[in-house]
Amino acid sequence: MTAVYLGLTLELSRLVPVLAVIWLGLVLARLVRNPGRGFRLDSDRIDWFTGKGRQSARLDEVESVAIGHGTDGRTVCVLRLANGRTAALSGVERMDQGVLMREFGRRGIRVIA
Repeated sequence: MTAVYLGLTLELSRLVPVLAVIWLGLVLARLVRNPGRGFRLDSDRIDWFTGKGRQSARLDEVESVAIGHGTDGRTVCVLRLANGRTAALSGVERMDQGVLMREFGRRGIRVIA
């Protein structure tokens, strides 16, 4: 947007704003197509993204977390909530299991490896 503004106010070549608008369009298109992935672990709650949108739970509602390797060797992390529901966390495939275990353990959540 800055390039478009400067291109118009400084009367630069019309090519500069056109290229900037094309670039901005590509960035916005990627943001729209990019699915929400991952999770955020705060001091009192966890938020995670699913195919249906964002979900969250207080940490005292999390009974345990299972961390391990899937059949393809990637990290898998599954929350077990107090109401019996389970939720697989996305975005952990390349994370180190030890880091995940420490972060959940620091918050008092039982970790099953």
